[in-house]
Amino acid sequence: MSARYKKHVLVVDDNIILLRTVKDMLEDQYSVSISTSGYQALEMIKRKKPDIILLDYEMPEMNGAEVLQKLHSEEETRDIPVVFFTASARRETVTMLIKLNPSGYVLKPPNKQNLLNQIEKILNPTEE
Repeated sequence: MSARYKKHVLVVDDNIILLRTVKDMLEDQYSVSISTSGYQALEMIKRKKPDIILLDYEMPEMNGAEVLQKLHSEEETRDIPVVFFTASARRETVTMLIKLNPSGYVLKPPNKQNLLNQIEKILNPTEE
């Protein structure tokens, strides 16, 4: 790979303002694609597999849990790290998120440095 290669991040959220904000936060360091629905994201993943997915937990039609379940059920996509976005810091929501075994979760609105740190930690884990 060339030094110019950027890892690919797919951001999935039904809020277009959040999508644009997160894309702006990440695009200096990553190649960023955005999707406004779970269905659209699954189609995009078939065409270009991302290195990591930032996925809204609460979306209409197909929620984040359903998208994650579909990803985990397919051999080609089960190893893609998924980080959930959630607007809820309620214990019940966080407990549900953790039970789904994502690579992580981020509260909305995301803090740029915290988001970058979490992505970096997942994509480039350091040996301890």
